[in-house]
Amino acid sequence: MTRSAIIALAILACALSASCGRVPLDQSAAASKVVAVTWKSAYAQNCAACHGADGTLAAARPMRDANYLASISREQLLAVSTKGVGVFMPALAASQGGYVPDAQIALIVDGMIAEWGKGGVPSSVPYSGALGSAASGATVYASFCQTCHGIPNGVSAGTGGTVTDTNYLRLVSDQMLRSQLIFGRADLGAACNGPSQPWQSAQRKLSSSEVADVVAFLASKRPQMRGDNP
Repeated sequence: MTRSAIIALAILACALSASCGRVPLDQSAAASKVVAVTWKSAYAQNCAACHGADGTLAAARPMRDANYLASISREQLLAVSTKGVGVFMPALAASQGGYVPDAQIALIVDGMIAEWGKGGVPSSVPYSGALGSAASGATVYASFCQTCHGIPNGVSAGTGGTVTDTNYLRLVSDQMLRSQLIFGRADLGAACNGPSQPWQSAQRKLSSSEVADVVAFLASKRPQMRGDNP
């Protein structure tokens, strides 16, 4: 073997031994960016834009509401988060065409229940239920809701803002209307079905049937869009 061949083999051996056990630079950089996913980090990335950075004071329902979390079952909350509901709550789960791994959704749900659901009192009115009578709901609305939300024509907003405006009703689901009636917005100081409301001279809450009737009444004010199912 020539001297030059021996030198070449020596150089190659040194290069191989020097690189042995090293992770390529691009893989090492990628590995350094891996961060453990917590329920709060997953919530911040996928839920905070609509439900608030700390679960309050956002456009959508506050999730940091202990009474709400005590009233909705884990299975119901998981189903809503996974499959979506209404116009503005799309299906999040990857298994349903969304972009969030199903395991992360379960992580978020369990985290909210564990940390934000502490001390919650379940509502005497079930979280979900069938619609009642729109006609009866009109009477209940006039007696118990009109003081804050104005006459049901979308013109007079009342002190609490209108809930019969057609644009609003197009955007909210029946379940959202029901949840608003039962739980209100504690983060905004608005407890629709609480004893502090001005209409509650008798100091009573709406019954399950009255809630169902008011939801039916409000739903009847929702205009049907072209292409909607009959």
